[in-house]
Amino acid sequence: MKRLRKLLPMLMLCLILAACGGGGGAEITPAADVTAAQAAQAVWNSQPDREGLEALEGDGLSGHLADFCGLEDWEEGAVYAASGVDAREITVVLLPDEDAAQAAGERLEAYRQSRQGDFFGYAPEEAERLDKAAVLTAGRFAALLVCEDMDAARSAFEAALAGEPVFAPVHTQTPDPAPSPSEPPEPTRTLPEPASPPSPSPDPEPTPAGVLNPDLDVSGFVPYVQPNASVMELYDTSAIQRAWESGDDSGLSDKDREILERCREVLGEVLTEGMSAYEMELAVHDWLVEWGSYDRTVYDNLNHSGRTGYRDPWGMLVGGYGNCLGYSSTFQLLMDLSGVECITVVGAAFGSREDHAWNMVKLDGEWYCVDVTWDDPTGAARNGRHHRYFNVTSAYLRETDHQWDYRNVPEATAAAYAWKAD
Repeated sequence: MKRLRKLLPMLMLCLILAACGGGGGAEITPAADVTAAQAAQAVWNSQPDREGLEALEGDGLSGHLADFCGLEDWEEGAVYAASGVDAREITVVLLPDEDAAQAAGERLEAYRQSRQGDFFGYAPEEAERLDKAAVLTAGRFAALLVCEDMDAARSAFEAALAGEPVFAPVHTQTPDPAPSPSEPPEPTRTLPEPASPPSPSPDPEPTPAGVLNPDLDVSGFVPYVQPNASVMELYDTSAIQRAWESGDDSGLSDKDREILERCREVLGEVLTEGMSAYEMELAVHDWLVEWGSYDRTVYDNLNHSGRTGYRDPWGMLVGGYGNCLGYSSTFQLLMDLSGVECITVVGAAFGSREDHAWNMVKLDGEWYCVDVTWDDPTGAARNGRHHRYFNVTSAYLRETDHQWDYRNVPEATAAAYAWKAD
């Protein structure tokens, strides 16, 4: 759920390019007249599918390199990037010297890892694409290649640095000169320091205060540290619930009144008299998966701010979109109105590097975990995935890269209501 926010402890993926025609693995010395734009264009030309992979120019280019990639002191930069739930990207920068290029490679690797976390769970195919991506450095050049055909991308990048011509229009930019003393500086966005380690902070309590599982052995669990990279404050639905119970919505805001009306419509559609708590839970879960979709616009800006209401039930119920908070808060509200005991867990994923949220329901006195967001993935991964995270155990969530405050959230161990395919 956020792009470059901090440099993570790195596994530096900095590939040294071998010289053409031998040389015993020696590092390539780029031709003197090669530009970042030519190298990026060569990689773009090498790809079988270039649709949607557009050149960034002007403020879009400089903003991407600074805000997303964390690069500032570059001499030339060129970027081709897709948008939404499409991780493809070709970024090439020319730095002042080789040390700066190595440092840029480290920042690009941090950005690659952060992007992989963006798509982890929601768009597994894109996360896998980022896992296979490459950060390359050679001389004063650093590059990030997230391409469909990685072998062709690497070969094209190497050939371009060797000085082979690129027969296509190129898009390039050099940093704007610093403003003169008489000119006021352009306002800039203040970013978090990349080198700052994540610091723990309390997340919203999904259960009454107190250690629920004091004897739980967490020594083998992935450490949990709330990333706090995205706003994870839960939407207050108490007024909506009171209006549901009383039948009087006169005191509601326009937004809450619209949410309540949609809740009445949805529950009237999917619930029938005599349903068990499990049947109501399943009906709501399946309706959300069918109706909603992950708000792709959260990937298009540094702060992951999506469309109106993307973090609360309004976006999901009215607009049909949301992020993990949108899914989980909507599921929570519909469970509350249905009389099924439910909580929302605000935790993390991707090794405690990405904020995430999901739910737990209590059936016959036992807790079960439900991650509606990850049950509604994008693309081809949708097939067969609709109930992968429906009524699973806490152990299963830990195995599938979820992290949370393990001792202060109910531990789900039951299997009686786990999903059983027909």
